[in-house]
Amino acid sequence: MGKRLLVLHGPNLNLLGEREGRQGGRLADLDAALGARATELGLELKVVQSNHEGVLIDTLHAERSRLDGVVVSPAGLFGSYPLREALEAVGVPALEVYLERLGERESVVAEACAATIEGQGFHSYLEALERFASGDLAGELTEGDEEEGEEAAAEDEEAEEGQGQVKTLGRRKQETPREKSPARTAGGANKTLGRKVEAPAAAASPSKTLGRKVKGAQGSPAANVLSRALVRQKIADRLAGRLTPAELATWARTQWTEVERGAPAESGYRDLLEDCLQQLTLSAMAASKLSDTQLVDMMTRLER
Repeated sequence: MGKRLLVLHGPNLNLLGEREGRQGGRLADLDAALGARATELGLELKVVQSNHEGVLIDTLHAERSRLDGVVVSPAGLFGSYPLREALEAVGVPALEVYLERLGERESVVAEACAATIEGQGFHSYLEALERFASGDLAGELTEGDEEEGEEAAAEDEEAEEGQGQVKTLGRRKQETPREKSPARTAGGANKTLGRKVEAPAAAASPSKTLGRKVKGAQGSPAANVLSRALVRQKIADRLAGRLTPAELATWARTQWTEVERGAPAESGYRDLLEDCLQQLTLSAMAASKLSDTQLVDMMTRLER
């Protein structure tokens, strides 16, 4: 039997995606994606969502003897000292995750966790599962990580002091001041949106899937602008067999990450593009697989 993990969803996550009306973006979809990925990784999950701090703490207490790790998404309880103390008392490795970036807010719960992974939507959770499965909560420093670390240090001197950086399945991480516990400095990398946004001048070769140019309003090429036409082309390549489901999912994940960091997208269609990219990112998983008919429907949405 693989590692047994407890996944705790904090307050209001039961309403995830409902206000936006996003297909494939609700808590049930997240739990399905978690279950599918856990099966692939050989993990056993127990998932609990509650709007009450005490329920999350009681669950930790009740499950403590059967756990190998905890994935906790505190949501609005990021400042909860009781939740932090419960994690410390249970004494198993924990990873803190957030769908969006915390920004200037300081997490108290992070002090009881090996690392905080934030700002990747569902992938914050999936990243946590992957790190538990690999047993690499400390990670390794890569050349790309060093380059990103230099940029992070230039923006925030405090984030640089005493912090390491983590390699996680090819995505760059950067430290933030939230990693304060001395016991966690070796492996407490804080996951942000992950990849740098390329400057418009660094246009990639037209043969690269991530660097196609889109014509601007005056007919001149605008590099690195995500457009409906580009997403439709990628889906068409997938339907024609020029891209595998995994390749399409990887491309979509890269684009979604960069757009979330502020990369340019077709004016007036950013929300639609983000929604489609998230669905395509998860489409390589059995629980979220998109049929050819669904892909064609998505292309139709992108043409309106």
